[in-house]
Amino acid sequence: MSQISPAIHYTLGIDSIAGHTLAVSLYISIPSAKGHILSLPAWIPGSYMIRDFAKNIVQMRAEDEHGSQLAIEKHDKQTWILPPNNGPITVHYTIYAFDLSVRSAYVFDDFAFFNGTSTFLAVEGHRNESLGVTLIKPKQPTCANWRVATTLPLTQDTQHHAFGHYLANDYNDLIDHPILLGDYDIVPFDVVTPLHQPHETVTTHDHTCHFELILAGGHRSDVQRISKDLRELCAHHFALFADTPPVERYLFITMLTGKDFGGLEHISSTALLYSRDDLPSIAQADHMPDGYRTFLSLCSHEFLHTWHIKRTKPAVLQASALAHEAYTPQLWIYEGFTSYYDDISLARSYVTSIESYLEVLGQTLTRLERNAGRLKQTVTDSSFDAWTKFYQQDASAINNIVSYYVKGAVIALCLDLHIRIQSKHTLSLDDVMRYLWLHHGKLGVGTSDDIIHHIVLDVFKLPLEQFLQDALCSTKELPVQPLLADFGISLQRRARSDANDLGGKPANRVQSNQFGAAFKASETGVSITQVSENTPAYHAGLQVGDQLISLDDWQVTTGNLLNIYGQYAKDAQVNLFVLRHQRLKQLTLKIEEAELDTLYLTISDQQKLNLWLPNNDQNR
Repeated sequence: MSQISPAIHYTLGIDSIAGHTLAVSLYISIPSAKGHILSLPAWIPGSYMIRDFAKNIVQMRAEDEHGSQLAIEKHDKQTWILPPNNGPITVHYTIYAFDLSVRSAYVFDDFAFFNGTSTFLAVEGHRNESLGVTLIKPKQPTCANWRVATTLPLTQDTQHHAFGHYLANDYNDLIDHPILLGDYDIVPFDVVTPLHQPHETVTTHDHTCHFELILAGGHRSDVQRISKDLRELCAHHFALFADTPPVERYLFITMLTGKDFGGLEHISSTALLYSRDDLPSIAQADHMPDGYRTFLSLCSHEFLHTWHIKRTKPAVLQASALAHEAYTPQLWIYEGFTSYYDDISLARSYVTSIESYLEVLGQTLTRLERNAGRLKQTVTDSSFDAWTKFYQQDASAINNIVSYYVKGAVIALCLDLHIRIQSKHTLSLDDVMRYLWLHHGKLGVGTSDDIIHHIVLDVFKLPLEQFLQDALCSTKELPVQPLLADFGISLQRRARSDANDLGGKPANRVQSNQFGAAFKASETGVSITQVSENTPAYHAGLQVGDQLISLDDWQVTTGNLLNIYGQYAKDAQVNLFVLRHQRLKQLTLKIEEAELDTLYLTISDQQKLNLWLPNNDQNR
C-alpha cells in the first residue's frame, strides 16, 4: 500500500440503480496549452471484437477549478477534446451500464460490475502516469452491506473490500482490474508454492499466493469443496511454469445468475459469469456434476491466462492502444493451448478422474468433427479474422469457420503427444509453455508469428515442421487417432443419440437417420436455428428461420421430431411443411443414414497412457 496524490484522479459511484447508470468524475491537474484529449477504448483485451464502449456515455460536461463550464469538442466516436487550460479541470460523465457480461458494465439491485475499459477515460499523452481512483459507496439503504472486490492497489487509508481510495500504476494497469460492488461472499484460500533455483532440487523459499473466490448474486453451494478444488488447480498451474508466480493476490470474481456463462482474464483476477445452479451442493459431495466440472475448467482456463496472454502475448497486442483492431494469427496459441490445459489440468491435479477428462476431450473432438468449417478455414486465419468472423458469427458459422479455441486445443493435444514421442519422453508441451514464459512473458518480450516453430524446430530440434505446416496453414485433418493410439487411447465413433448429444461417451441407442439441422421450440412446430452443409436438411432446402410444422402429415415438436424422423427407411422421401416469411412451403427430403460424427475415447493400454496421464490412487 502507498499514499500519493496523482495528477489524474477518478471518482466513481452509482448514479441510479433503477436507471442502471454510473457517475464518474475525472480530475486533471495537469495544464495543457493545446487542450487535453480524452478517449475510451473500443475493445477490451481478451475479447477480440470492436464494442465501442463510448456509446454508453450518455452525458458529459467539464468545468474549471472555479466551476465555470468548459466547451467539449467530440472528435470521433470515442475521442473528446478539452479547451486549453492553466489549472485543474474536472470532467463529469454518466455511463449507462446494463450489459450483463464479463466484458462491459452492469448495474442492478444485487451488485454492480464494471471494467475500466467501459468506465475510465484515458488522458492522451499521460497514459504512463500513476492514477488515483475513489470508489463511493451507494447511499441506498439496500446497499448498506455492499463492499468492493478488486485487485487495484490500495492507498494507506483503505482496506481490502472497502470503499475508498485506490491506485493504478498507469492507464493500462487501471483498466486491467475489474471492480465488483455488492453484497457478496468471500471464500479465501492460500496456495504455498515451494521455489528453488533452476536445475536445483533444494527448496530455497516458499511463495504464498492469497486467493479469494467472490460469489455475488446468491448461491447454495459447497464453498469448502470449491475452494479445495481450486487450490489444487492453482497449485498445478504454479508447478506448470516452475517459477515464482507473477501474482501474490488473485480474485475469482464470480457473478451468479440463473443460466449465464462467461469468463475474462485480467492481470491478477478474472471476471466470471455462471449459473448458481451448476455449482455443487453439500449433497453432491461424492459426485462431480457436469456443470461443476465446467466451472472448474473455466476457472482453470482464466487463471492460466495469468501467464499465457496477460504477460506472454503477441507483440502486436502489446502495442495496441485499444482504439482499433489488433490483428494476429496467434490466438490459436493463446486460446487453443489454454483450452487444452484447462481440462487436462483437472485430471493432472486429481480434481477429476482420467476417465472424466477423456470424456471432455471426446466432446472437444466431437465439436471439431461436426464443424464443417474446419475444412474451409485454417486456424491461423480463424485467429486473424476473430474480429469479424469468430466474434460475429451468423447462421453459416458452423459451415464456414473453425474455432481457434477448439482446433487450437486439438492442435495442442497433437503437439504435446508429438513432442513426447519425438523427444523420447524427455520433453512435452509443458516445456513449450515454460519457454514462452521465461523468454517472453517474464521479460515482457512479445511473441512473433513463428514462435512455436522456433521453439519446437530450432530450440528443441524436433522434426515436426510438416506437422506444424499442415496443422496451421492447411485444412488437413489432424492426426488425432494414431497419436492417441500411441498412448493407449482408442478413438471410437458413433451416431448421435439425440439432439442434445455432446459426445464423449458411449450410448445405448443412437439415431439411425441423419437430419442435419438444429432446432428449438416454436409456438407451432420447431424453429430451425442451424443447417449443416451436405446433409439431408441442407439438400432439401431447409433454411435457418424456417418454422418446421410437420413431417408428412405428422406434427413435430422438439420432443418428437427425431423420433418420427428415425422411423423412416433409408432412401425414403419425406415431405417437410414449413412456414417461411409467412408463406407455407413444401420441401422434399431424402433420408440418409446417420453420420458417425460423435466421438468418445476408451483406454486400451494403461501402461502407455501412463506416459501421458499417469494414474493415481487419489483420482476420483
